[in-house]
Amino acid sequence: MQVIIVVLYLLACVVTGVMGRKTVIGFLGHFFLSILITPILDFLVQVIARPNRDIRRKIEEIEP
Repeated sequence: MQVIIVVLYLLACVVTGVMGRKTVIGFLGHFFLSILITPILDFLVQVIARPNRDIRRKIEEIEP
């Protein structure tokens, strides 16, 4: 039973890492951050995190 919980926790960490791959700290940063603080809190960090430089440039080009 404990192994299943650990596997599900790591799977949730991978999911938050994939969700954060286009942010400044990227996949590995969010993966390790979610291991340290929990995937739910890492998701909240992603909500307020800045996007990476390429996405910021595209946003600036769109805005008049």
